[in-house]
Amino acid sequence: VFPADGRHLAFANVEQAGGFFVKGQRFDLDSFLADIVLSQRYRGGSALFSRLCPVDYHRFHFPAEGVPETARLINGPLYSVNPLALRRNLEIFAENRRWLTDFKTERFGRILLAEIGATNVGATVYTYSPHGPVARGAEKGYFRFGGSYLITLFEPGKVSLASDLLQNTARGLETYAKMGEACGTATGS
Repeated sequence: VFPADGRHLAFANVEQAGGFFVKGQRFDLDSFLADIVLSQRYRGGSALFSRLCPVDYHRFHFPAEGVPETARLINGPLYSVNPLALRRNLEIFAENRRWLTDFKTERFGRILLAEIGATNVGATVYTYSPHGPVARGAEKGYFRFGGSYLITLFEPGKVSLASDLLQNTARGLETYAKMGEACGTATGS
């Protein structure tokens, strides 16, 4: 399910994401995750980019049932993540303060959940207990203020994202959806 209320983009292959934001740029997993070994797990996998505006409900949730690890902070500045800023500089994702959570599920394999700070959003508050099971849709935490971004990464071949979501993204459109609505299905591989 969608992890938050917001405007969403979907990519069947995360390495195609750069072309949406800046022609010729690619979404650099190595820089974003700051871990080459971890980035290998998600290379070629699907991705959901979720933009939360100041008017949105600013809590974020687990997209499936599973067992989350502790969120790991990668410190950085807090640049704006609005669409205009991202179209000029996709590297904002790899520079901004972000938190990464390894999330183990039975149906979807491992999912990487990333909360990205932005201007005026310097902190997240986590409301879940790491290393214990959580239900699909269970609250993970919330941003303290303003708008921000979530990126959900899936291993290759584990999820089929909704066709309308992929089609809208291909046309350059964000899809507005609320937390808990379906964004894809497990592929069974």
